[in-house]
Amino acid sequence: MKLNLGCGDDIRDGYINIDALPNLGVDMVFDITQKLPFKTNSCDEIIAQDILEHLTREQLQFTLSEISRVLIIGGIVKIRIPNVDAIIEKFSDDPETRNLFIYGDSHKTGIWGVHKAGYTPKTFISLCRYNGLILLKGDPFQGSERGPLSDTNFEFEFKKSNSEIKLKKILFINQTLGIGGAETFNTSLLNWFKTKNLIIKSYTNNDRFNQMLGDSQKIPVVLDIVGNWKGLFKALILWPYGLLIYINIFLKNRDCDVILMTGFMEKIIITPLAKLFNKPVIWIEFGPMETLFNRFFGFPKFLYRLVSQLPDFVIMPTVNTYKHNVAICHIPTAKIKIIPCAIEKPKSVKYNPQKNLVVCVSRLEKGKGQDLLIASWPKVLEKFPDAKLRIIGEGDFKLKSGKNIVMTGWVKNVWDELEKASVLVFPSVWPLEGFGLVMIEAMSLGIPVVAFNHAPANEIIDNNSGVLVTDLSDGIISMLQKPVTGGIKRFNENYTFDIIGSKYLEIFKQAVCL
Repeated sequence: MKLNLGCGDDIRDGYINIDALPNLGVDMVFDITQKLPFKTNSCDEIIAQDILEHLTREQLQFTLSEISRVLIIGGIVKIRIPNVDAIIEKFSDDPETRNLFIYGDSHKTGIWGVHKAGYTPKTFISLCRYNGLILLKGDPFQGSERGPLSDTNFEFEFKKSNSEIKLKKILFINQTLGIGGAETFNTSLLNWFKTKNLIIKSYTNNDRFNQMLGDSQKIPVVLDIVGNWKGLFKALILWPYGLLIYINIFLKNRDCDVILMTGFMEKIIITPLAKLFNKPVIWIEFGPMETLFNRFFGFPKFLYRLVSQLPDFVIMPTVNTYKHNVAICHIPTAKIKIIPCAIEKPKSVKYNPQKNLVVCVSRLEKGKGQDLLIASWPKVLEKFPDAKLRIIGEGDFKLKSGKNIVMTGWVKNVWDELEKASVLVFPSVWPLEGFGLVMIEAMSLGIPVVAFNHAPANEIIDNNSGVLVTDLSDGIISMLQKPVTGGIKRFNENYTFDIIGSKYLEIFKQAVCL
């Protein structure tokens, strides 16, 4: 069977005309952003001319997977999409026609019919390869990722392969000076990868983080250029030694499929080396970078921007992190992927809340808001005299305690604290806050969360999982009086590793295909 996915002018109200060729005998109309109504391995050839540009990138991913599904092994798909660079050059003196070519003519079709995405040959070929479609004809590079500028279209011919992209080994490198939500997430993420039979080779300088990771290897040097002046001077002296250490780590693991990095220093050193050997590189940027970039007269920013074009993808957990970083980091926006964090809830945890017990879990650090929480606590006691507040975490931030307040310091198992909580307070006003992992930990147990009504909490907490406030005491009182109960449902739909980990693996495979 041969299928022709009709051209863009055939779009009506979001549907695409599928013209079945003579051996099928009829014309049908289906929405190609949905599952195609054909059996797996049932088509010999598919033609998709002047239509895929009418889909968003997310829709294209699904449609390419459906095209691959219905094609037989060795089946052919012929695709034509606009060559945006050629259009811009050809109609440089005719901007009205240029815009018509780029964005599509909607006067016949309605607004749905306009073009929604454009692609370089490299990106489009990699997306097809990710979906098992191998390029046969029409490689338009001709020495340039832009393709030839003599035609306003790219024309490709792909064949469905019987091989799939498989990952075997991931190299993880992370220099860190403390343990927080990022390290907790990284540990759980890597452990989840192991359940998918992936080999993980991890390296970090932090002893406790090494213990958390289990079989991690120690980085015997710290190059801290984003801390204080003492750390910077020490890093400059140790730079040659540190460089040799990182190079050795890379060379020992050149057989990895993907390199994942979340700290600052390893990105600067390893990324250029990895690209020299054509190894895919993924960064995670958990929080806004402004404060780090402004240190030492902008020296960290200078180093970061030297390599910020090189990673294949950069994952950020919130829109807030993206908005803060997109302009200052000089990372190409097409490489940025927004994927939330996740947590693995221990099966042994049984939620058994104590009456009017309020819990706060965070490092004791200025900006994390424990001082604001303590200041608001007397108002809570006026309404609930028996209420108790437990502040869990360690750090150098000196706090004055108060009535019915216990500061536990570091605890080995935070779940022992959470399973007793009536309310979880996340009082952070820290400008570098990237996510706030404890909020989804609480959510997974059905504990209502109280947080300030600003990012990133306002991306994570909704009316069914907590309350966003300008006054912490008001929020705590409201949740003690009438707690919301929808947190578990929101957690299961958004923040499990089966969801988030799978998205990471998709990004890794896309990077391998580039």
